[in-house]
Amino acid sequence: MQVVSFMNMKGGVGKTTLAVNIAYALAHQHGKQVLLVDGDPQFNATQCMLTDSQYAAHIKSKGTLRDIFIPRRPGSVSTTTGLAKTVSKAKMPLAECTVQIFGGSQGKPGRLDLLPNHLSIIEAEMTPRGAEKRLKAFLAERAKHYDYVLIDCPPTISFFTQAAMLASDKYLVPLRPDWLSVIGLPLLERYIEDFTDDAGTSLHQVGLVFTMVTGPTPPAMRQVMEEIRKQRKGDVFKDHLSHSTNVAKSVTERKPVFLYKKASPRLKMQVLDITQEFVDRTTEKK
Repeated sequence: MQVVSFMNMKGGVGKTTLAVNIAYALAHQHGKQVLLVDGDPQFNATQCMLTDSQYAAHIKSKGTLRDIFIPRRPGSVSTTTGLAKTVSKAKMPLAECTVQIFGGSQGKPGRLDLLPNHLSIIEAEMTPRGAEKRLKAFLAERAKHYDYVLIDCPPTISFFTQAAMLASDKYLVPLRPDWLSVIGLPLLERYIEDFTDDAGTSLHQVGLVFTMVTGPTPPAMRQVMEEIRKQRKGDVFKDHLSHSTNVAKSVTERKPVFLYKKASPRLKMQVLDITQEFVDRTTEKK
């Protein structure tokens, strides 16, 4: 099992879109067992993958990421035979907290599950010190059967980002090629280095993926991309994800870009190429 966080300190860079599409491509195209963890209190990944009715049905009786950080203590309820205890969602198996998004259709061995989030997870920031370690412990105990666990992080440094870093082996940075987005990269890397040093852990960077690239690429955007590639040789993925209305439409229809009929062949290939390089970069060299 490899746990990879998708991180950027700036919002609006296509982080969730990239995480969702790579997760789906790993399962659908590469036959991997994948768990996508929606680690953002805004739960955008959850909304990208579940309809309102699917989400409502899930949270009615099943757990979410919130229940990992805030265990619900069983309460006593009256029965005809005395007192009984309700079930704590925190003690549910992982399968009772996840939703299957894709699995084994047409002879494909891959599977994609989602661990959804809930707005009330913001309460986790008020939990006792050390609660940020609960996600790591939960995944280590209950998610060993997955090839990849991908965590979509919030665009801020917070309790949830720290929990994701502690749980992860690696991290990937989606990067919109403009100076305002790029300026936060060294700050993010410095924070990760300082945090992991203090925690006695390590976090390997998978690489940088340019997202929301407009075409034809404006000179200023092209200059940023060329400069970053020059400064960070080997760190930047070969392909990028273009900015397209069909990316937004595919999200609305809850389909990955490479299966969305209206997406261009080039756009579909970008997702598949990025995913292939992701697999290459995360595969252990023997």
